[in-house]
Amino acid sequence: MRPAQAAIEYLFMIALALIMVYVAVRLMRQTTEQATQQINKTSEELIQILRNMSSNG
Repeated sequence: MRPAQAAIEYLFMIALALIMVYVAVRLMRQTTEQATQQINKTSEELIQILRNMSSNG
């Protein structure tokens, strides 16, 4: 194998690894955003329920 060919294959492997890392980070970000939104929504609902209970109590 020629050194130039080996170098190009190595660069392609690095590029593929970087693309995979990018995709993984993007998916984790989306999942985190969705989880944060759900937590905020649930927290607001719980606070509203507690307010209603304390005002009716």
